[in-house]
Amino acid sequence: MIRFTVPGPPVGKARARVVLNRGKVRAFTPDKTARFENLVRLAFAEKYPGHVPLDGPLALQVTAYFEPPKSMRFKSPAEETHHTKRPDGDNICKAISDGLNGVAYKDDSQLSHIIIGKRYSYTPRTEVRIHAISPGNRETNKS
Repeated sequence: MIRFTVPGPPVGKARARVVLNRGKVRAFTPDKTARFENLVRLAFAEKYPGHVPLDGPLALQVTAYFEPPKSMRFKSPAEETHHTKRPDGDNICKAISDGLNGVAYKDDSQLSHIIIGKRYSYTPRTEVRIHAISPGNRETNKS
């Protein structure tokens, strides 16, 4: 099992921006998304130096922790409260999976089981778990 934490506030994958330049259409990833994907790669590489990308079916579990709004502070333990605002969980997961593409695994198409959670915490971060799914193994939520 691979486990690591991406420090700082989670960021969802933004849509590619399209610009017209000298009659040619060019698409690019917005800076905020690109920086977060690079941070994901850096956090992974720091914890797993020299890692050889995994092959085969994989499960990905992502838990994104957001700083609670001021109105919520001191009312309840933040990490027991679900985050239901933007960014969407699937966009956070996409930014993580794209950031790990070619680094943790050969291609994000290998991800056959994905779990995403969003919560509040006084320490914003994104916790990531990856594990191989063996053939015929229905139990994919290993801790």
